[in-house]
Amino acid sequence: MDRRRFLALTGTAAVGAGLATAGFGPVAQAASYPFADGGVPAEAHTKTAELAPYGITVMAFTPSNGWVVVTQDGRYFARGIPDACFAELERLIKGGTKIHCVAFPPAGGDTWVITGDKGMAARGLPEECHARITASYDAGRQVVDVAFPPAGGNRWTVADTGGFYAKGIDDECYQMMRNLTQGGRRVTRVAFPKAGGWAVVAQDEFHVRGIDDACFEKLNDLAADGWQLHNVAFSPTGGWSVSSRGKVPALPADRVRQVENAVGGGTIWQRMNAWKTPGVAVAVVVGNKIAWSTGYGWLEAGSGAAAHPETAFQAASISKAVASVGVMRLMQTLKLPLTTDIRPHLGWTLPRRDCVAATAVPTVDRLLSHRAGVIGRGSTSPADVCSGFVSGTGGGFAGYGPNTTVPTLLQVMNGEGNSPKIELTTNPGAEFHYSGAGFVLLQRMVEQKSGLPLAQYMDKEVFAPLGMKSSSYALSPGFELAAGHTASGAVIPGMRNRYPESAAAGLYTTVLDLCRLVSYLNRAYTATSDIAGPLTRTSVRTLLTKGPEPTMGRGLFLSGAGTRNFSYTHDGSNYGFKSVFKGYPELGAGYAVLANGNNMTLVNEIASAIRSAYGWV
Repeated sequence: MDRRRFLALTGTAAVGAGLATAGFGPVAQAASYPFADGGVPAEAHTKTAELAPYGITVMAFTPSNGWVVVTQDGRYFARGIPDACFAELERLIKGGTKIHCVAFPPAGGDTWVITGDKGMAARGLPEECHARITASYDAGRQVVDVAFPPAGGNRWTVADTGGFYAKGIDDECYQMMRNLTQGGRRVTRVAFPKAGGWAVVAQDEFHVRGIDDACFEKLNDLAADGWQLHNVAFSPTGGWSVSSRGKVPALPADRVRQVENAVGGGTIWQRMNAWKTPGVAVAVVVGNKIAWSTGYGWLEAGSGAAAHPETAFQAASISKAVASVGVMRLMQTLKLPLTTDIRPHLGWTLPRRDCVAATAVPTVDRLLSHRAGVIGRGSTSPADVCSGFVSGTGGGFAGYGPNTTVPTLLQVMNGEGNSPKIELTTNPGAEFHYSGAGFVLLQRMVEQKSGLPLAQYMDKEVFAPLGMKSSSYALSPGFELAAGHTASGAVIPGMRNRYPESAAAGLYTTVLDLCRLVSYLNRAYTATSDIAGPLTRTSVRTLLTKGPEPTMGRGLFLSGAGTRNFSYTHDGSNYGFKSVFKGYPELGAGYAVLANGNNMTLVNEIASAIRSAYGWV
């Protein structure tokens, strides 16, 4: 059926495909409103050209190559769409509804949805999609876009004036929808070509994957000229149509885009490619709340699973910083001072070299500050000396690959794994040597005194109280995990090494959970009394105050003490994973960056871009 309606305009001839509706204000014809298309039916091209000057709000195709065009003042033209859809479109426009979206599920037939400023009408939608649209209107939010991937079934996206919702879509498409909304933008259009790929538009930004090259070039041209991309549509035969009905409005600064475009002299995607890092997650704290979070790239190279802020990465040596909160919790519970000698609490005899004084005391405080005389892997030869080691050197742990038996913690301590035995190598307090081995002793103490494995203790005493639901010291947690990658970008054997030295290197966490910890530590440090959480205000102040090592608190490196830019931080480097997080108590700010590549430079470049965007030191 030919879907035509005519509108008599004062002083003009009849205009095809229009319908007058009460309550619509006059819209001046603006011949400069741009549109472009390719491979669409000839009549669709002609009618789009006729209606573009009035500001197109909808251009949509049916699975059988029918199509409909609607303008912001209620003009419309359709060909080959379901009769019921056309009748409902006519009814809504006559009733004064401004149409935001018309969409057709890939099943075809009499299935469709129309949304506008006063409500919606639909037939044959997936039940969950229909319920989501209804819920938006019930909550007072207008639905501005609905889209369906070509695979059909219960797959859809819904964007309303408050946010977006998605079900069963390409994971990278979802990642980009989330990314674009983190900088204060709203998703305004999503479209899926039949052959695969997607396009996501959020006011002044867009991302695409696998669309026609000519369409992509036109989107770039329009955006470069300051036009807002109001419509992107794909026909079932490979055609496309894009249009705008106005310039991009004034919008607040987008800090996410500022960071993304200033990483190491390029964009974050360029730098990830340069450093052969498949996936990154980032979160930022402002006002002691998570201001934004997003993911980039993939959980595993060559997979279809995208990295998200909810993705858990190995945090490497950030494990020490987080474990320090658990140690402080234990000492607080047991009412033991940090000057406590750790040896009586190990259930094991800590060896010492002959040249270490018999009166030497490895205290909990010194272990937290890497000054307890326990140097660790890589810096303990020759075995008969206690001095002369390079200042600051120490050691971490290599982890255990897929075909290697993982030793117990006690076996690690006795040197029965892939690292030397743990011993007092230098006089405690004399020198700073970064020491994963020292945190193995702290882990042993926590397990001995609590009667729980470290993973269970931290779940109960730290993670649960702080809402860190995707953090774990277990060897293989049961939630979504990123895979580690070599410096060349290949997946490491087994995807992740295992670390029985959990407190030193075995934490899995997300950027969201790390920023929850940052928010808590910031608030507890600046509070005038205790707040809800695992530590008292006194314990938090001790954690973040200079201890035996001038550059450190307890398990965290400090900078700018006594200034507004006072900060605490820790980074991490495991095989295939790199990480950093930082908090600013006086600013109520911080950030976390987790990556599944093997180059620390990228993580530092991203952290630098965040600090630059916010003016943090």
